[in-house]
Amino acid sequence: MAKLGLEALVILAYLFQICIAATAQDLPLYLPREKPEWAEHLSPNLASFSIEMDTWPDWAGKKVGEPNEYFNQILRNLGERTGHMPFLRVGAISQDRATIDLQYEVMNATFPEPTPQAPNPQADHIFIGRDFYALSGNLPEGTSFMWGLNLKDLNKTETVAQAQLLAESFIGSRAHLTSKMSLEYVELGNEPDFWGPTRWGSYRGPYGPEWNTLNYTATWVDFAKAVSGVFHTGESETEKPKLSPGGFTGFMSPEWTPQGPLLAGLLDDPDIRERTSQFTEHAYSGGFDPYGNVRPGELMNKLSVRANMSAIVSRRHAVQGAGLRYVLTFSHGQPGLSNTVESALWAADWLLLGASYGIERLHFHHGIGYRYNLVQPVDSSDDGLNITRPHILPSYHAFLIVNEAIGKSGDSYVTELSTTDLNMTAYGIWETNVLVRAVVLNTQVYLGEGEKPGIEVQLIGPGAQRPCTVKRLNSDTTTSFTGM
Repeated sequence: MAKLGLEALVILAYLFQICIAATAQDLPLYLPREKPEWAEHLSPNLASFSIEMDTWPDWAGKKVGEPNEYFNQILRNLGERTGHMPFLRVGAISQDRATIDLQYEVMNATFPEPTPQAPNPQADHIFIGRDFYALSGNLPEGTSFMWGLNLKDLNKTETVAQAQLLAESFIGSRAHLTSKMSLEYVELGNEPDFWGPTRWGSYRGPYGPEWNTLNYTATWVDFAKAVSGVFHTGESETEKPKLSPGGFTGFMSPEWTPQGPLLAGLLDDPDIRERTSQFTEHAYSGGFDPYGNVRPGELMNKLSVRANMSAIVSRRHAVQGAGLRYVLTFSHGQPGLSNTVESALWAADWLLLGASYGIERLHFHHGIGYRYNLVQPVDSSDDGLNITRPHILPSYHAFLIVNEAIGKSGDSYVTELSTTDLNMTAYGIWETNVLVRAVVLNTQVYLGEGEKPGIEVQLIGPGAQRPCTVKRLNSDTTTSFTGM
C-alpha cells in the first residue's frame, strides 16, 4: 500500500464487489472537498460497550490482577485506531437485581434455567462482593467506565452502599487498583419506563400507574443527592464521576421521554445540575424470538435504519438544548442476523449515522452467549456457533471500521453523503476542513447462488481529485458467520 500524506483520501469500502473506478457508469458519489456546516464532531468513544453486570467477571477476569487477556486485546485493537480505549458501561437489567454482600470475594449470582425464549437469561439476583468493582483495574490502561447502581428496589440504603463500595475502588482506599482507569459516570437504574404498567403484554414492572416521569424525577433526584454525597465530599471533592439519568427504552414514548424529567425539575437543584452531564436512552433494532422468521437484509435495510434513528431526533434535541450530552447506552441488532456478516454492515451504518445526528457514544450491549455480541470472551460462550474458545463475531469488524474512520486526530467530523441508490450508503470524514476518509457500504443481499452482486462507484466532485487508498472488507455471503 502506498504511503500517502494527509491530503490523500482513504476510501473504506465494505462488502462484496464495490469497485472504485474513474470511468464507472453505475453509481456516482459526489465528494465535497470542504466540510459541510452541518457535519458533527466524531468522539473517539463513539463505538462503546455495554456489559450485562451479571457476567462482569467473565469480561474483566475472575480475580483482581488476573485479567481476561483475550478481551483486553480486543479493546487494545480498537483503541489503537483512535488512540483511546473503548468506553465501557457495566450494568443494564441485572444492575437492578444486585445487592451488596461482602462475604463474597467477587460475586455470587443465581440464574434461572435457560428456555427457548431466553437461552441466555439474566441473573435472578447478584450478590456484589468485596472485589466486584475493583475488577475494573484489570482492563487496559485508559479505559473509561460508567457503572450502574440499583435504583429499581427504591432502597436508598442499598444504593448508597453500592456507591460507597464503588467509590472505595476508584477514589478511596483501593484506588491504587484502578489508578489507570477513569470512572466517568454513575447510572441510577436501568429502563425505569418499564417499572410500571407497559403496553407490551407480559412486560410489567412492580409498580402501578403512579410510577410516571414525575415520580421518577423526584425519586432520581433524591437518590442522586445521596449518591453524589458519597463521591463529592469536602474531603475529596472531584469533578468525576458525573451522574447519568434516563436509560429509557424508547418503547414507552411519548409518555416517557427526556422532555418529561427535564420539565419536571430534573436539573433544578444547582448541585445536581453541576454533576449531571448526560441523559441516556436505549435503542433496540430487534428482539429475540425463537419462533420468528428473519429475512436477510432487513437489519441493514437503509430505510429501516434511518426510521429507527429518526425516532430519537426530538428527544436528542431536548437533551442537548438542556446542555447535556445525548448518549445511547444500549444498542443491539436482530438475533438471527446479528451474528452474521449483515451485522457488520448494519453496525457501521448505525454508528456513523448516530454520530452524524450528534450522538457522542453508542454502547453495544453484551452478555455471555448473546447472539448480537461483538466478541465472546470465554470458552463457555454458547452463542450457537459451536465454537468452544473465545472468539469474535462479524460486528467486531464494524467497530474496527468505524474507529479507523474516526482516526487519531481528535478533530474529525462526519456527515452522511448523498447516494442515488438504497443499496449504497456513504459517509465523509473531515479533518481541518479537508475530506480525508470516506466509508462506502454495499448492502445488497447475497445468499451464495449465482454471481455476487456488485456496484461501481464513480467518485466525482472536488474531493475526488486526489490519490486515494482503498481498503475493502470481503465475505462469502450476507449470512456468513465467519470468514470475513
